[in-house]
Amino acid sequence: MIQKQSKRPTAEEALQILKDGNKRFISGKLEHPNHCKESRESLTAGQEPIATILTCADSRVPPVDIFDQGLGDLFVVRVAGNVIGDHSLGSIEYAVKHLHTPVVIVMGHASCGAISAVASGAVLEGHIATLGPAIQTAIKNIKEVEGDLVNNASKELARLISVKIAESEPIVAELVKNGSVKIVPAYYDLRSGEVEFL
Repeated sequence: MIQKQSKRPTAEEALQILKDGNKRFISGKLEHPNHCKESRESLTAGQEPIATILTCADSRVPPVDIFDQGLGDLFVVRVAGNVIGDHSLGSIEYAVKHLHTPVVIVMGHASCGAISAVASGAVLEGHIATLGPAIQTAIKNIKEVEGDLVNNASKELARLISVKIAESEPIVAELVKNGSVKIVPAYYDLRSGEVEFL
């Protein structure tokens, strides 16, 4: 079944849609909106996603499912550790500038393998090494915080990347400053299925 909004949601409205979808995911009462033939066909002319999600490439973290959304609802950018580089930042810029998504969620998650590797001192080879610096900064920032090091670092990394995106010039910073776009860090618990907005 098609469930499209009559108007583009604000950042707060989009966040509420995502929160409601996450509640359905947690309870197992999924609606699976916009997964039908009509939805698929309606998207051939273009897309109007309600949110941009930057999250880890981890197979256990599928944003469309976690937020109980469907085809055309989310603009998803995925990279190990949910860190950003020029390509991922360019994708986010495209989403907020040209697709007019009002909110960007930067979502870390529990038991992140990229963070675990850096925290354990593993040698990152090849291009994987480019993930290290942002993760190392997050680990350093929360070293004295009580609780699970990897999960705390995942939350901190989501916060740090959110700030980096919000301050990215010229495109995103301008849209954040004029109130057109909101950048929100979040954390996904693998066991409970809950997304915590930080």
